[in-house]
Amino acid sequence: MEFSLKDYNSLNSKNIDLFPRNFFPYIPLDRKNYNALENNHKESGLKITDAFRELKKRTGKNYFNKVYPAQSTALSFSEKSFPAYRFLLPEVLVDDWLSIVDFHKKHSRDHALHQPLTAYIVYKLLGGGISKKSLKIGDKYLLDLCVDQIFSSPKTNYLKEYVLNLGANSSDVLDLLLDNTISREFWKSLFFETAIVSAIFHDVGYPWQYINRLNHSLSSSDFSPNNLASNSKFVYETFQDRLILFPFNGYNSLTKNTPSNWNEKLLNLISSSLSKTHGFPGALGFLYLNDITREFPTKKKLPFHHFCVDWAALGIMMHDLGKIYVGDSSCPPENGQMRLEFDRDPLSCIITLADLLEEFERPNVDFDVYTESSKYKYDFACLSSKVTFANNILKIEYKYKDRNGVANKLPFIAKEEKEFFDSDYGYLDFSSIGIDKVKMYARGK
Repeated sequence: MEFSLKDYNSLNSKNIDLFPRNFFPYIPLDRKNYNALENNHKESGLKITDAFRELKKRTGKNYFNKVYPAQSTALSFSEKSFPAYRFLLPEVLVDDWLSIVDFHKKHSRDHALHQPLTAYIVYKLLGGGISKKSLKIGDKYLLDLCVDQIFSSPKTNYLKEYVLNLGANSSDVLDLLLDNTISREFWKSLFFETAIVSAIFHDVGYPWQYINRLNHSLSSSDFSPNNLASNSKFVYETFQDRLILFPFNGYNSLTKNTPSNWNEKLLNLISSSLSKTHGFPGALGFLYLNDITREFPTKKKLPFHHFCVDWAALGIMMHDLGKIYVGDSSCPPENGQMRLEFDRDPLSCIITLADLLEEFERPNVDFDVYTESSKYKYDFACLSSKVTFANNILKIEYKYKDRNGVANKLPFIAKEEKEFFDSDYGYLDFSSIGIDKVKMYARGK
């Protein structure tokens, strides 16, 4: 299965809609709260039209003409899936450009185009919601394998229990938690749609990470107190019953026999996730903006719709928590309870895999420095990526324009292969579906 911008554009030219809408809207909108957020944004926020205009001015037509249609489609999809995204998008675009040209961090790259293309990869991996079109793993299809975990793996019981706690107590809803043909088709649709939502918004946390990076750089000169401890306590108290905190506890809610020292450990994990990742701030922002714009108490019980939002937030968070999983010790990882195992968290595994596959068309800025001025251009090295499965080995192959692109990627391949796919301690574990090893390659055109 191969992925490229050319293939993405081909699907769009055929009027193939990559974005499912079976569960729209995910939240019943509180118009008063939404209007208040909109008015506040009008007073102090950057306008979308201004953000696009200034982005075009700074990047030129080649890059802009890829980003604009992709983010316009994302914005249209967000009207019912994440209504407040329109207020966040300008800052996402600005931060994305800053991350390309800024030198606080090495190797920063595009995310504005990357997120829609990651959603496209999820679309293809899951066959557009049709099992036989999804990636084949042995004699099974990936979409079916994802749904199998919901019904067959005891490690995913937390998902069904969470749905029940959201108010899924009517007989027709309870029937959807039983393993039968109708339920499997329902969960196929739910899984596919949630994965697309998670993918299209998986990097919205970068503006918060950028702020945290500046705070860290200025910490020795800062006259204001460090609020990370109070922030982590607030996050814990506000979101302690939500799905995104389950992985910190080994994908379980806290019970009465939780060790007395665990609260301190948990607060430290939350603090690290806030300061060192973009996944956790992104998930919190996604939940918070949905929470403050949704009607509550609601007139309708929509447990699966609400579950879709919380489940998507889980994928947004977990795709970037590898460094928290490792912690201060790499062998074994300090927080082994947070490993992404396919039979425990198939959705986050799919989002993380798609994020790794989406290497193509991601520009770095190149500077040509002269005596009195400098010129810059946004160029990309990777043309496409490809995934194949045979003999229990999943192969990931990146195709580059030239040898320079291959040479630049090779050092990262060895690092990423170990970091994500080491059979003992890699962040991603696909062994439950017969993938014993993942090998990564780079080649020229």
